[in-house]
Amino acid sequence: MLLRSLSLFILLFLVAGCTAAKNHTEIAKNSYIKGIVTSISKVNSGYVYTIESTDTSNGKLISAQGFSSKPCNVGDLVYARLNGAKFDYFAVLVTGFERAQEPAIIKKHHRTKQNLTVDSIPVVESIEF
Repeated sequence: MLLRSLSLFILLFLVAGCTAAKNHTEIAKNSYIKGIVTSISKVNSGYVYTIESTDTSNGKLISAQGFSSKPCNVGDLVYARLNGAKFDYFAVLVTGFERAQEPAIIKKHHRTKQNLTVDSIPVVESIEF
């Protein structure tokens, strides 16, 4: 009886340990961003950039602010890796990149009855071999 209850207790302990949810939250040390530089602040040994994202696929950041010694201008498209408060990798992809803010031009075709052609249906058709 004691052996059966002991084995049942061990079995329940193993099942409970395997099914218990383990909540681990990992903080990403390196985070990537691809976006447009919206503001620049000059500091002693470099620049502090604020970047708004244009691409958030694959877990990229929505926005970021960090330090880099590489110069660029407002409106440039950049790709950077943020580590803490510093950009480890900072690459300017397109200088002077701007998003298209205007809506796309859509051509309208005006069709009237005057533009329609009337095709005549053949009355007789003959095939010879």
